[in-house]
Amino acid sequence: CTYNRAPLLRRALGALCGQTLGLERFEVIVIDDGSTDDTRAEVEHFANILSLRYAYQTNSGLATGKNHGLFLARAPLVVFLDDDDVLDSRCLEEHYLTHQLYQQPHDAVLGYTGLAHEPAQSPLMRYVTEIGCQLFSYPSLTPDTVLDFSYFWGGRSSCKRKFLLEHGVFNPLFRFGAEDIELGFRLEPQGLRVIYNPRAISYMIRTLTFEDFCRRCYLQGRSNWVFSELHPHPLV
Repeated sequence: CTYNRAPLLRRALGALCGQTLGLERFEVIVIDDGSTDDTRAEVEHFANILSLRYAYQTNSGLATGKNHGLFLARAPLVVFLDDDDVLDSRCLEEHYLTHQLYQQPHDAVLGYTGLAHEPAQSPLMRYVTEIGCQLFSYPSLTPDTVLDFSYFWGGRSSCKRKFLLEHGVFNPLFRFGAEDIELGFRLEPQGLRVIYNPRAISYMIRTLTFEDFCRRCYLQGRSNWVFSELHPHPLV
């Protein structure tokens, strides 16, 4: 899913061109959530390299965009990616190999997202990923452990497509934030479990300013409130 981030999307798609899994073994679906920049032109630049499909929708938010991509997908495994992340060359292969080990329909995989060179120079970015862990929370995780629904993190997770189609998709109420965890919460009674593979690596390439991060926290807080209203449960 992407919205008005054509330069970042170019880098994200470029990283997909170098996957060790092999270009013939995966498709890329770009959901354009109402962009007004050069997003479509950037996608067309990769049309002869990747097995790629582009779909435009009126600006509707992340949950709707992810559902759109899920419905268009044809492969049995789906990997949800962010437009401001670039993948390590082995990322998709690592997701695939983990699903080969954990073949139950309810098994999902969480990959690892670190900071690319530029964001890693920012004290704020290092703090919110390594110390305060407001953005990512990896330091406490152990490789290859089985985790609960709260680790079904968007943009770095994969799962069996059929499992979502049969038991629940993203709630379109969530335009930004909590759409992933809320779905995980609904899927846990159906057996969802998340396997952490830190070898499925991606890197965030966007540096958030303090103002960016405050706005992100505000939007996340609004989504968390909606989550709590939908599910008045102790775990929420």
